[in-house]
Amino acid sequence: TNTPLLEVPCSIRVVAAEAWMVVRARDIKHFERVLEFLDVIHTLLPHLVTSIKHMKIIFGLKTLRSAYLMTA
Repeated sequence: TNTPLLEVPCSIRVVAAEAWMVVRARDIKHFERVLEFLDVIHTLLPHLVTSIKHMKIIFGLKTLRSAYLMTA
C-alpha cells in the first residue's frame, strides 16, 4: 500500500525524534525541515499544540536560524 509517511504513527515518531535531534544539536542547516514538519503536524493535528504555542516555537526556530545566518 502507498500510505503517506505521516499517516503511519511509527514514522511520525521517527521524524519527530529526528527533528528533536536537529533542534537539540542546533543543526541550523536542517531547521527548514523541522519547520516544515511542525507545520504539517500542526495542520494534521491542530489540537496537539495550541496555535499560540505553535507560533512561538516557529518564531523561536526562525529567530535562531536568522541569528546564525547573520553571524556566519
